[in-house]
Amino acid sequence: MTSNGVGMGHLSRQLTTALSGTRRMDAVLFSLSGALPRVAAADRSGELAGARARGIRYEYCPSRESGWLPAGGWRRALRTRYRSYRWHPYLRDRLVSLAAETGASAVVFDGVVPYAGLLGAREIMPEVGFVWMRRGLWRPGSPSGQLAASARFDLVVQPGDLGGAADRGPLAGRTDAVRVPPVSLTDVLPPSTREEARAVLGLPQDRPVLLLAPGSGALGSVEEAAAVVRRVVAERGPEWVVAVTRQSIAQHAVGEDGSGAGGAEVVVLDDVYPLAAHLAAFDAAVGAAGYNSVHELLAAGVPTLLVPSVHHVTDDQEARAAGVAARGAALLAGDDGLGSAVARLLDPDVRAGLRAACAALERPTGGRETADLVVDLARRSRHTRQPVLRPEPPRPVPDARTPVGPGTGVELRLTEEVEVADVRGPDPVEHLLPGSSPGYRAARERTAGWLYRRA
Repeated sequence: MTSNGVGMGHLSRQLTTALSGTRRMDAVLFSLSGALPRVAAADRSGELAGARARGIRYEYCPSRESGWLPAGGWRRALRTRYRSYRWHPYLRDRLVSLAAETGASAVVFDGVVPYAGLLGAREIMPEVGFVWMRRGLWRPGSPSGQLAASARFDLVVQPGDLGGAADRGPLAGRTDAVRVPPVSLTDVLPPSTREEARAVLGLPQDRPVLLLAPGSGALGSVEEAAAVVRRVVAERGPEWVVAVTRQSIAQHAVGEDGSGAGGAEVVVLDDVYPLAAHLAAFDAAVGAAGYNSVHELLAAGVPTLLVPSVHHVTDDQEARAAGVAARGAALLAGDDGLGSAVARLLDPDVRAGLRAACAALERPTGGRETADLVVDLARRSRHTRQPVLRPEPPRPVPDARTPVGPGTGVELRLTEEVEVADVRGPDPVEHLLPGSSPGYRAARERTAGWLYRRA
């Protein structure tokens, strides 16, 4: 299970674990992230090598920030004041029903805050092993009260971090987690050759290419940062092409002014996933210092300039970037600004030094170790396949659920197929596992009553 987050980190770590496991692992990726349909589409299309053979299944769950919940009026005001209003029991019953449907013997959560609904499901299913994959490097001053929830899990796993030596936050020195090496998709996806990767991405074969990976908008103003990169590249290395990523969950306007306008030539890589399989296409990269970006780019040996975000509540990207830079494995924009750092990145000798430092880094095999830990825990767990759903309490007054059905202008759809457009659309969708049993469908109809009121 993953939280909604602001990027692809939670999803990619869980996917890495699922792909790392032996054939004995029957994995279901349950996520609050609007990017889940893109991951599932990559599986269906064969872009996600190995996923189809392992039979990974996917189910989307709307978060409490979902646009399907009341967007205005008194219902929105009530939900804003009482953020857990009816969503936590909804999440709890979703998890309990899913575990009953699949016969799950372990639940692995990757997120910063263990939701009350998740912990409620844990109370109902004590025979199921619960694991918290808790990414490290929390910022100093992060709201750390949720760390007390660590005791509610059978196992806490902390993925290794290449910049972990710079940890200065509340997780530094904690001993309640099993620490594993870094977790990265590069460890489980067969890498493309340079020629193959460029053909897939539509990049020229005969020119150097710089990847600009702003992630979830963590570079602040993506357009401003991209303008600096393009200007410096045009001045210092006009033969270079800039390839900029754009995710479905993090849109920006870079490249929409026409290729070559305002600086170096730009190719937009629109919603490419998984990019980790095609990193051989790039001669250098500029990106945010999120967990995914750092551990994928450096594992692939791409000379990288890190521009840490300061806008995340918990993720200490400044510390991660500083820790990696101290190891000589990446550049860090300093007081002289982004432009000067980009100019250094274009220096062939600098890039050669970065590649050598990356080659000496520890390998990201944490997905394999995590998978082994989960399988061992699951073997010790004995799950009952009968759903145990708590009776719904009396309706609070006023009823802030979203009205659906005839006369409301909003339809609620139960479906086994969900696309990115559905998640971003106006009408709520209850996504079910493909091949769901009639009993599971009925349980999901009941669970939807926590959020939606049929007119």
